Parts: sequence; C-alpha cells; structure tokens
Amino acid sequence: LFLARRIGDAAAELLQAIVHQRYKHRRSIVVTSNRVVQDWGCYLGDATMATTILDRLMHRATMLEFEGRSYRLKEAAARIAVTADAS
Repeated sequence: LFLARRIGDAAAELLQAIVHQRYKHRRSIVVTSNRVVQDWGCYLGDATMATTILDRLMHRATMLEFEGRSYRLKEAAARIAVTADAS
C-alpha cells in the first residue's frame, strides 16, 4: 500500500474489503507505509473507514517502526560519490 496522495473512493472501499476478508479468515497481510496512522483518514478520504482498516490491521499485528535515513537515499549518495571519485 502506497499512500502518496488521496486514493479514490472505489480504491479505498476495495482496500477496506480486502483487509476485512484477510482479518475475518485470520490471514496474513503485510503493509508498509511512511505515513503515520493519524494521516490515513486524509489519504483514504474517510476517517471512519481508516479507523476500521487500522483496527483490523493492528489488532493482532506486530509493528516495526524504523527511524533514520532511507536506504535508497544512502545508496544513491554512495553511487554519486563513486561517480565523482572516478571523474
């Protein structure tokens, strides 16, 4: 799930349905996000829907929270440094 901007109503409803079905059947789901959970209502366009999705996702969840610089940015900086050294 990538929430760069608000998603459409149909997509939000589909996400809710998928999460609900996975939860109901006790199936795994992996979600990654660089957005805090408080912002999900804004991205889904419906705070109530966001709450129901997050409720199901977090009920039996293991949350991993990472802080620090992005690995992609770190790797890009290393590539730039190698290119600059080769010049």
